[in-house]
Amino acid sequence: MGTTEKEGLRIQLLERACTVYGRELQRFIYALTRNDSFAMEEIYQNTMLSALKGIRGLRDDKKIKDWIFAIAREEAKRYYAATTADKVRRQPVPSDDFETETYGITDFTQSVEDRVSVAALISSLKTEERQLYILHYYYGYPFKKISQMLNMNYNTVRSIHGRGMAKMRKRL
Repeated sequence: MGTTEKEGLRIQLLERACTVYGRELQRFIYALTRNDSFAMEEIYQNTMLSALKGIRGLRDDKKIKDWIFAIAREEAKRYYAATTADKVRRQPVPSDDFETETYGITDFTQSVEDRVSVAALISSLKTEERQLYILHYYYGYPFKKISQMLNMNYNTVRSIHGRGMAKMRKRL
């Protein structure tokens, strides 16, 4: 069987998997995005695109569901890392008191510097640590819910959190 024939069969397998697991995958992503339908659609599309591009990397056809869900999890991490960094960069500058109150400038500048520092600290963490911090501190998920969403043990989530906190303390 030629490479193009095998790739064609893999693409057909991916199409069948999308038909069979598509709704379940969307529900999974929807839960990861805390019921944000726009983010879910974005992540779902990126997941399918990544799966199509990386279909050659699928080693065992029987594990396609796990493979697609792993891609979705990684795409969600990328999405939240990018949107969080974008939100930090786009913080509004207060224009009302800017000219009249000079003491507010120092506070505002310190606030922006703090946000940039925190964003840099978080972006320097491992992907799983970064995802956990974003889900916990930015979106307000408790560790128990995060452990269910990421299909991890609760104590593992707490350990990852503790290690990430220690890393950030060291870097400060």
